Amino acid sequence: MGFHADQVVFTPAASEKEPGMSEFTLRAAVESDQGYIRSLIHSAGINPTGLDWRRFIVSEVDGTFIGCGQLKPHKDGSLELASLAVEEKYRGLGVARALMERLMAEGTRPLYLMCRLELRSLYEKFGFRVIEMDEMPPYFRRISRLVRVLSFGRHAGPLVMRVD
Repeated sequence: MGFHADQVVFTPAASEKEPGMSEFTLRAAVESDQGYIRSLIHSAGINPTGLDWRRFIVSEVDGTFIGCGQLKPHKDGSLELASLAVEEKYRGLGVARALMERLMAEGTRPLYLMCRLELRSLYEKFGFRVIEMDEMPPYFRRISRLVRVLSFGRHAGPLVMRVD
């Protein structure tokens, strides 16, 4: 899955602006973005597997990378909105919202994601809902079970959410 090469420019509301930040752009990632993507995902504490730059969109301001996200296909046919991260300095400025909207516009339905409990309300704003084990495609069931086993049943693992 690749993204259209077009670049989209966003202008945050005055109340959301970082001092000196007039606008940010979203664009399809290019191969030279791979190092940035890996670094940002690592610093955000997100699962670092499956980071193929061809599936990412990135956000930047004045040529500086500030965020990224991807649509990750799985062998069972499911599609995951994944690896959504924004540099701490730029959080709360609408960057994650713009990335989400672009990824959701490009993705087919149903679209899945995994997140920490504290992010549930963020994704619910985009129409995602928590799903139970019996509603999950095989990939997500496997990951959910693995987390439970590795945490000796003390941790329910990440939430799996879906939007139709």
